[in-house]
Amino acid sequence: MRHHSTANTGKTIKIADAQAGILAPYGALPATGFVRLADLRQIIPLSDSSIWRRVKTGTFPKPLKLSERVTAWNVVDIRKFLADPVNYQADAA
Repeated sequence: MRHHSTANTGKTIKIADAQAGILAPYGALPATGFVRLADLRQIIPLSDSSIWRRVKTGTFPKPLKLSERVTAWNVVDIRKFLADPVNYQADAA
């Protein structure tokens, strides 16, 4: 077991070493806002091409084009995906 301190409360919780690598990045997501592809690489165990393929099929959240050269995902949508990645379906736009 390993101890992990949560950012919001400062409380220490015991988690298995295998889970530490998963929970730490997931908890590092901001509560609201946007994340870019480089941020997703730290959290989602998929290649860039797999993410884009899933976006196209509707099994991964669609990003937003914030400017000509900036594409980002809404954190709320990423959290919905992480809650149930196998059954996730993007909302029809």
